[in-house]
Amino acid sequence: MTPLMVPAIAPDLCRWAKWLSHADRDHYRVVAMRDMAGAESARRAAGVSLQYFWEVTEHATPDELEGEDEVRDACAAIQDAVGADPTSAVCLTVLALGKLRAHLNEVSDGGEDHFEARYEPPAGLEEDDELGQELATEVVRAAHHALRLQPDDNLAAFSLACALHWLGEEESAAVAYREALRVDPHDDIARARVEELEGLELPDPPTRITAGHPYGFHLLEMTRLVGHGGSIKGQVWLLNDASIVQSAAEDHLAGWLEGRGQGLDEDFGVWTHVPGGQSGGTELAEVLGQGPDGGPAIDWSRVFLPSLGDGRLPAGHPVRWQGQLHFFGRTDHDD
Repeated sequence: MTPLMVPAIAPDLCRWAKWLSHADRDHYRVVAMRDMAGAESARRAAGVSLQYFWEVTEHATPDELEGEDEVRDACAAIQDAVGADPTSAVCLTVLALGKLRAHLNEVSDGGEDHFEARYEPPAGLEEDDELGQELATEVVRAAHHALRLQPDDNLAAFSLACALHWLGEEESAAVAYREALRVDPHDDIARARVEELEGLELPDPPTRITAGHPYGFHLLEMTRLVGHGGSIKGQVWLLNDASIVQSAAEDHLAGWLEGRGQGLDEDFGVWTHVPGGQSGGTELAEVLGQGPDGGPAIDWSRVFLPSLGDGRLPAGHPVRWQGQLHFFGRTDHDD
């Protein structure tokens, strides 16, 4: 090519390079959107599968467990789409904890739930319980990974504390319980276990509910206490979209009102956590009015239900809130 030809061709080359640059950006944008859509679907699948698995572990022994492969497959799909991911990491932590929970069902004499017991905390595994030691170590490993990805995930911290407690590492367990309590000062179980392990009495949590959860979420509760042992009936939703909260509450309002007053106590409200911002809740019974058809309706203009913005809870991500484990989406209670 002679120097005289360059000026004539250069503009075409520049236009071609510019077109290629735009084409590449469009391609990578499409790939990224496809990966994010795939991750979103996989996260939802992981959350649903994990909830089923955890519910089975409440009474099952290891031989009776089912659903582990579905959780692992969904988490692998998340990682294939976006790489290291806090949601898949905490799901795998709870999966490992569920396997340990089922093992304890087999080797213990029953009693309170090994995960939620406030007055019967983990007493340590038997020295010759090799399987139990292995399962607890798996929880520790999974929880450490989850906390590296998201240090403020109190569910991972509490799971770590439980596993260390069962392994007999009481000093380390107390540190992990304190981490869970740092994020959620109203976790009464973590508080009781710190007090038991360290032999002290902690100050009461703030009157105003505050928490350092890293993600924003809505928690809609429509439950009633039906037994002195703590049995409840109804539904709880952990959601990341205010419009879905409204739809869920309205769809179940008539059924809720029919059974109102039949329990020893009831929860009928929505709570919103906004990371680094204003959080709060509304008792929905206090904002009931009359709808266009003359029937009862919720006056949403009086409900604290802010948008969560970019910090919303990822789909499928379980949350520990005020000492209770909640799974993404709807949970039916019929104890």
